[in-house]
Amino acid sequence: MKKYLSCIILVILCLICAMVFYANASSMDDKDNTTVSPDIDKEQAKPTKVTTIEKSGTILSEYYSETNLRIEWSIYKYLNESLLYFSAEVYLDSAKGSNAPHNGYVEINGEKTDFRTESFTSGSYLIHTHTDTLQYERDLKIEINVHLDINIMDDNGVILSELNAYGIINATEDYKNMDKTKLLNVAHVSQFPSLPTGDEITSLGTVLKFLNYNVDVNDLCDLYLSKGPVGFTSFYEANVGNPRSQYNSYGCYSPVIIDAAKRFIQANGGTSRVTDMKGYNPDELYRQVWKGNPIIVWVCEDFEITPSISRIWIVNGETLYLKSNMACMVLTGYDYTKNTVTLSNPAGGMMTVDMDLFELRYSQMGSQAIMIQ
Repeated sequence: MKKYLSCIILVILCLICAMVFYANASSMDDKDNTTVSPDIDKEQAKPTKVTTIEKSGTILSEYYSETNLRIEWSIYKYLNESLLYFSAEVYLDSAKGSNAPHNGYVEINGEKTDFRTESFTSGSYLIHTHTDTLQYERDLKIEINVHLDINIMDDNGVILSELNAYGIINATEDYKNMDKTKLLNVAHVSQFPSLPTGDEITSLGTVLKFLNYNVDVNDLCDLYLSKGPVGFTSFYEANVGNPRSQYNSYGCYSPVIIDAAKRFIQANGGTSRVTDMKGYNPDELYRQVWKGNPIIVWVCEDFEITPSISRIWIVNGETLYLKSNMACMVLTGYDYTKNTVTLSNPAGGMMTVDMDLFELRYSQMGSQAIMIQ
């Protein structure tokens, strides 16, 4: 009997020890769970920095086709901080692939950074990211130029050896004070019937008339516009063909109209200043309209049709790509509430266009603009 009693007592003592050990272990686990958090929880508990975008936009390479260089930029700052930051992401959009690596550079306000991108298939690729810290100023100007050496054939059979995207970005306190809508009292001037392909010189005449110059667009064309034969003339230096001709005339780019404007103003005793606004962000064009200045812009005759390379000339060793659907007009108004712009079209009349579509075509035509004031 004593033997059995001793066994029972031993079993009871073992059970008591086991229960005490389990209770202590559970207590330690609970203590650990309430006082120590894993590192990942600590990281998740940290507040993230909140950024506010001051301005943003897109810059496209001038020779827009199935292969395109695209810059997505933004100026931003962190909440409760005064520093401004500038970020530029460079994309290569292409319907074609390439097995060869490509070299390029980003130049911002004169400072150049080289980069190299590897081979790619068709699609959209982020090929470079650039970030700068900016000194806050009331008027901030950023000039950005991206170059990419490339060897690729687009859908039109055009071999592209390089791509360039250029833009000038203004950030100014004036943007906060701008009216939501603005429409200048600009009289429409038609290029017909005497200047069937003269939308560029007619747009110049439209602005000069707004500035109260006594100008006839036919005389402006005959006396002040430089012209050259088709196939032997750069549209950066002269009008390709004669605007009086309905055929075999292809227009010109902004430097030619700038030259014609300066020559006319000087010959007629004027004091107006001609400003080349090539590359400027569209917001800056609207700001100038708000200040009372109509802007000559290169866009598309039909805004619904994407421009493409239609002709290629080699002039003095330089390959020139002429785009289809090119037109020159005068920006006379904007409406942020309706997201539209107003244009004086020499080939039509006063027209209203979706603001986003206008900005896209403006960029695709090389972001060419002229202001006279």
